[in-house]
Amino acid sequence: MERTLRIEIPPCAMNKEGLAWTLGTASQNGWLMQGSLNPYWTGTIDLSGYTRDHKTFYPSGGLIQEGPFFAEPGNDGTIVITLVSTVPLDPDVLFPQLVGNSSPGFLDNAAVSAVGPANQQDWQTVMFAETDIRVLNSQITTNTDGICQVIESKQSGSLAPTATDTLYVLKMVVGLENFATTTSISIPASRVIIPGMVGREPDVEYLMRLKRSVELANQV
Repeated sequence: MERTLRIEIPPCAMNKEGLAWTLGTASQNGWLMQGSLNPYWTGTIDLSGYTRDHKTFYPSGGLIQEGPFFAEPGNDGTIVITLVSTVPLDPDVLFPQLVGNSSPGFLDNAAVSAVGPANQQDWQTVMFAETDIRVLNSQITTNTDGICQVIESKQSGSLAPTATDTLYVLKMVVGLENFATTTSISIPASRVIIPGMVGREPDVEYLMRLKRSVELANQV
């Protein structure tokens, strides 16, 4: 049976006071802060109905739809990453990976491995990820609103079948220079879409996949 998984990620707007962002109640929309400068949002996709029927989800791809614009006056380079994983994601682990030019499912460099928390992920647990680098749009001559454009966009992930009952979603925004010259930021609403198939596996294969899902979840 064909199925399309979807999760909606709300927009967020912030102003910077000193070396920290301020999240207004009306514009926070469930976004939180890693440290004082790195906004992130987390959510889950419920697959428990498939699990109760002993079914496996086979993803066939992934994509992200997004609202009108990303605005950041004074932007000097920003990483925006959205991840879908079969085990929980920790923003305190993700941040040093990103600034170390890596991300979950990839190898970390030695400096990150030495001082940061252990990588919770391997290639198989990261079902889908997309990473964008955004800078100010130089084609807008008076870009007072700080409208940004994507100069690099990359996708990764295993798209591995899963028998887990929950998928974990995390979106994080990280300034390459710690938002040194940024005064405000407006993150658009977005939507993660993962098409695929749901089906039954032979009992032995399904039980082995379920066992592996539990083992990976318990490593966190």
